[in-house]
Amino acid sequence: MILAYGSVRWWKIFSPDQCSKINRFVTIFAVPLLSFHFISTNKPYTMNFRFITADTLQKIIMLFALALWTNFTRNGSLEWMITNFSLSTLPNTLVMGIPLLIAMYGHRIPESGSLMVQVVVLQCIIWYTLLLFLFEYYDAKLLIME
Repeated sequence: MILAYGSVRWWKIFSPDQCSKINRFVTIFAVPLLSFHFISTNKPYTMNFRFITADTLQKIIMLFALALWTNFTRNGSLEWMITNFSLSTLPNTLVMGIPLLIAMYGHRIPESGSLMVQVVVLQCIIWYTLLLFLFEYYDAKLLIME
């Protein structure tokens, strides 16, 4: 991320227009195809349920803590709850996590990339859907307040 920022801001390797086109390519083609590849190669019957349970539990605890923060402090808001939830519990496992784990552990630990794939599958199915619901709820709340 620092190199990407520096290549535009300091070293002028890419122009902001080129960056927007690269971001568009990544958003429209690269991430959906990479997601499809990892999700389609996942074997749901061989998923590590202890790992999935631990991941789900930590996300639920964080969501509960953020809900408490939103409801019982004057600094809390639904908008910040959504932002903090996505930043704290939904890591960039697809683009960085899986290749990084495979590069670090390789074939010595065959389950290293598989665990991240399982997290990505659940992120796409459950947690992104929850975030979309929260965004829609937030927009509806703003619309009603107007």
